[in-house]
Amino acid sequence: MTEETTFITLFEAPKVEPVEFRLYYDENGKVLFYTCDKPEGNFLTVDRQTFVEARHDLRVIDGRISRVRPNQIISKLMPDSEGTVCAAEDISFILSPEDKIESKTWKLRIYELQ
Repeated sequence: MTEETTFITLFEAPKVEPVEFRLYYDENGKVLFYTCDKPEGNFLTVDRQTFVEARHDLRVIDGRISRVRPNQIISKLMPDSEGTVCAAEDISFILSPEDKIESKTWKLRIYELQ
C-alpha cells in the first residue's frame, strides 16, 4: 500500500512595474535620445507611439513636444539671471568666475510661431 503525498508550491509573482517611455532633450529643446532607462537629465514621459517613432526632428518647448517646422521656431539670446556669463560690452566674450570685469548673463530662449 503506497501513501500518496500532495505537494503544494507557493510563490509570489514578481511585481511588474509599468514601462515608462522617456524622451531626453538638451537645454535648447533638441531631442537627444529615447529610452526606458532612467538616466539623469531633462526628459518628458511620452506615449508608446511617440517612443516607437523615435523622431529626432521634434523640439521640446516649454515642457511639451512641438512638431512645427524648423522655420517656425525662433531662438533668441535674452538677458537672464541664469545662463552664460558674458562681458557686458560684448556678448562674444564668455567670462569665468575669476574674471573681474563688468558682466551680463544671457540665456537662449526658444519661441514657437503659431
